[in-house]
Amino acid sequence: MADNHSQRAYRHLRQKLLDGSVPPGSRLSYGSIGREIGVSATPVREAVGQLASEGFVELVPQLGAIVRTLTREEAVELYELREALETFAVRRAAENMTARQLAELVENLHTSAELVARVRRSGKKAAARSVAAPFHALDLAFHMILLEAAGNRRMLKVVGDSHILTRIFQADRHSFRLDILETTQAEHESISEAIGNRDGATAEEAMRRHIRNSLELTLAEAGPGTGERWWAE
Repeated sequence: MADNHSQRAYRHLRQKLLDGSVPPGSRLSYGSIGREIGVSATPVREAVGQLASEGFVELVPQLGAIVRTLTREEAVELYELREALETFAVRRAAENMTARQLAELVENLHTSAELVARVRRSGKKAAARSVAAPFHALDLAFHMILLEAAGNRRMLKVVGDSHILTRIFQADRHSFRLDILETTQAEHESISEAIGNRDGATAEEAMRRHIRNSLELTLAEAGPGTGERWWAE
């Protein structure tokens, strides 16, 4: 996609997939999306074609572009992929992380801790969207910092895509309960501490535990079933 408008539409749609504003089964209107960012329908169509080739969107006859609906089996496969790659990456990150990257990691954790504290002070059991959305973004950024520190650009792309797909699976199902936020925060802090100590083995085990806990939570909230799709196509 050499055209700048197409690239802009692609980034815009990719962000929508990440933040859950276009959940599984959503139909993507080229015209509406174009108006959101001030471009015509043509570059949006090109961006959607790229997303379809990457597995995020399905092009359905008579319906158009529909956000993918994942099965439980696909979700398990994605988390298994993340576990294999991110445990390797975090060990590399513990060896190679620069002072700048470590500072970014610390700042990320500081900001997410403030969000968790805000929910705790509110006395509510779950975060409002004004807290959940930035926490969601910080969660992804945390993992991307580690992947960048691992120094493998192909891995960064593959794992980044897998994060989008797992977030599509979680859309409208992942509740940002306070206990979940606190657990995520604690697990991120354990990973960061091991990296700060340059302890690759401990960082790897902490990441493995974090990803497996995330999978368990995702499947529990998705409900029963082995291969069905939850949204009509």
